[in-house]
Amino acid sequence: MDEEYDVIILGTGLTECMLSGILAVEGKKVLHIDRNNFYGGECASVNLTQLYERFRDGAEPPKEL
Repeated sequence: MDEEYDVIILGTGLTECMLSGILAVEGKKVLHIDRNNFYGGECASVNLTQLYERFRDGAEPPKEL
């Protein structure tokens, strides 16, 4: 990754998303990343599969759900 950025924002919570958007509108080159495989930080919505992965040691949800 040889790209250069004006700003690197870690996390996709509400504050980080607002900051990323404001800086991008102001013409900054922004890299916005998160360590999670979903977007939204602590206020994120996750699907049933993601819940099982997180709280059931990677188990698959029951087929009948």
